[in-house]
Amino acid sequence: MKKTYLWLLVASLLLTACELEIPNVPGMDSAMGKASQYYNRKMAARVINKESSVILARAHAKRFKVELPLVLGVITQESAFNVTAVSHAGAQGLMQLMPSTVHHINHRSPVKVSSAFNPQQNIAGGTWYLRSLYDQLKGFPEAQRWQLALASYNGGIGRVSAAVKRVSEKTGKPRHKVTFDDIKYSLPAETRNYVPAVLRHTQNYSKYLREKGMI
Repeated sequence: MKKTYLWLLVASLLLTACELEIPNVPGMDSAMGKASQYYNRKMAARVINKESSVILARAHAKRFKVELPLVLGVITQESAFNVTAVSHAGAQGLMQLMPSTVHHINHRSPVKVSSAFNPQQNIAGGTWYLRSLYDQLKGFPEAQRWQLALASYNGGIGRVSAAVKRVSEKTGKPRHKVTFDDIKYSLPAETRNYVPAVLRHTQNYSKYLREKGMI
């Protein structure tokens, strides 16, 4: 635990509000999904080795037991690493936290988010929230559980749970055997596209980080 907080201290010394860098993963520009269409992107030099974004993501991924490439994949899809990103719906920062989500995080988690535009607080809160959604989806196989958690992160846990229930009742499948593919057409188009996009980013990061010996 002490090592985790040491990483966070180092990361905070490397950052100012708009300095977070996007990892330089080959082909990632073409895989940004729709994020780049919605935000005024302010990017610094793009170097993945020892950069502050990876340090922060690694620290909080370890703290909340979420894979580092998955955290980076969510950030990529949500904001394209724009610290000051604001969506049309009002979601803010790197992991696009809605004010209501920030309120939930502040009252239910060990994380305190005073500003969603603070990179450390945003990644901490977003990673905790993603893990909390995963924890609510007990009984599903691991891969499906994360897919449903991602769908919940984008579209809401209530909507996803209701879709799972409908499919289970309609098909006779046990709840824990209902997959994202089974429910995706009951979800908004944004959520249908969001999950595979994040998984593609995650796969790219996983491959690249392993090649560089960073995971």
